[in-house]
Amino acid sequence: MKVSAVSALNGVNLRHQISKHGDSFDAASVIQDYRRIQDISGMPYVYPITFTSIQNSSKLRQLFAYGLPCMYSGLPMVDPKQLSRMLKNQTFLHPSNEVISALSKHKDSFAGMELQLFEILSERSKVHPEQTLSELMRGIEPIYRKDLYKKQAPIFYDLKKEFSQLSPQLQEQFASLMEETDKRLSKQPVIMPFSAYEFKYKLSKIKEDVLKIDHPKAKKVMNKLIKESKRLSNSTNPTTIDLQKRVMRMMDWILKKSVLKDNQQLRELIDISNARLSNTEVIVPFSRKSFLYDLAKMINPVEDKKLQDKIMKIAQKLPTSAQDFSAYFLKLSCEPSEKIGSRLMWPSLASVEHIVPRSCGGADEMANFGGARTVENSDRKSIDFMEQLKRRPNTPKYCQMYVDRLIDLYHEGVFAKHRVNPKYIEDFKNTIFKVSQGTIDLDISRM
Repeated sequence: MKVSAVSALNGVNLRHQISKHGDSFDAASVIQDYRRIQDISGMPYVYPITFTSIQNSSKLRQLFAYGLPCMYSGLPMVDPKQLSRMLKNQTFLHPSNEVISALSKHKDSFAGMELQLFEILSERSKVHPEQTLSELMRGIEPIYRKDLYKKQAPIFYDLKKEFSQLSPQLQEQFASLMEETDKRLSKQPVIMPFSAYEFKYKLSKIKEDVLKIDHPKAKKVMNKLIKESKRLSNSTNPTTIDLQKRVMRMMDWILKKSVLKDNQQLRELIDISNARLSNTEVIVPFSRKSFLYDLAKMINPVEDKKLQDKIMKIAQKLPTSAQDFSAYFLKLSCEPSEKIGSRLMWPSLASVEHIVPRSCGGADEMANFGGARTVENSDRKSIDFMEQLKRRPNTPKYCQMYVDRLIDLYHEGVFAKHRVNPKYIEDFKNTIFKVSQGTIDLDISRM
C-alpha cells in the first residue's frame, strides 16, 4: 500500500531551528535546540491573517478596507477581511477561471514571486479553466522540478566530495541519506517513522486555516482533534505504538462524523500518519530544512569542526523557496487550492506596523501605528527605522503616498464614518519625522 502525502506533509518540518543559525551553522546547537522542543502544538501558523490583537489598532484596521498603500513599498494593501471572506465562501476551491477572476481584483497588490505565480496560473487557466489551482500547478510541476534539480545537483556533488574525507561509516550514512533524498526529489515512496511532534505541529497549522473560516462547528471539531492528539506519546516505540494507533483511529472517527469530513488537509494528515505508524511507504516532498537537520545530526560527532562547518556551508547553498522561484513553486504545488490562494494573497495583506517596534519600547497607540504589507512587516521585525531606510530607500516617497491617501479618506468622510480621529495623520507625520531623525518631513498641508 502506497499513500500520497505530498500536500499533507509539505512545509511540516520540526527542524525549523536550522533557519535561525544563518551562515555560522553549528550542528550541535541545532540538534540541542531540536531536542529541547517539548510541545509544538501551539506553534503559530506560518501564514496567519494579520489581524493584530492590539485593541488600540482597531481604528486603523477599519481603514484597511479603503486601499491604503504600504508605507514601505507603496503597493496597495489587501484588507485581511477580504481573504477571510474568500476562505469562508470557499472561493479557492472553485474552477481556476473563477478564482483567477477573483484574484485579479488584487493583482496590483502582488509583487515578486506571488505576481510571477499569479501570471503563470492566469495563462494556464485560459487553457484549462475547469481545473483547480492545485491541478494547474501539478500539470506544470515537472518543469520546475527539473529546473530546481539542476541547481541542487552540483551542491550534492560537492557534499559527496567532502564526505570522501570522512570515515567509511559516515560515507555510508551519507549515501543512505542521498538515496532517500533522491527518492523524495523524484516523488518515489519512502519509509518514514511516525513523529507525534510533527503530527501536532501540522494539526495546529490546519487549525489556523479552519479558524479563518469562522465556522463554529468546525472550530469545535478542531478542538476535539487537538484534545485527542494530546494523548499521543511523544516517542514512538513498541510500548507506545498501540496507543498511538488507537488515538489515530479515534481521530479518524471524529473526522468522518464531522463537518470537516471533506477537509483534504485533515484527511491526508490522518491517512499518512496511519501509514507511517504501520511502517508503510509514503510519498514525501524534499525539504531543505529536513536535509540540513539530518546532515547536521550525521556530522555532529566529527572532531574536525572546520570540515564540519565547511560541509554545512555547502549544504546551505541549496536553493530556498524564499530565494528561488522553482523551489517556491514546488513547495506550493504540493498544497491544496485553498493554501495556494491564501499564500498568493498573504504577503499583500494589510497589517499594523509598529513604527517603533514593541520590542524596542514602542507604544501600542495610534501615533506609533502605520500600515504595511504583511511581508514587509514580517521582514522588518525589530530593525531600527534608520536601518530600515537603508533597506527600503524609497520609504519617504511611500510614506507620503500613505498620508496622501489618509487625507483623501478624511476629506471623503471615511474618518468621520468610522470615528477615526484625524489627528492620527498629524501623529503619523510627527512619528516618522522623529524616527527618521528629521530626514522625512511629510506634507500634510492638504488637511
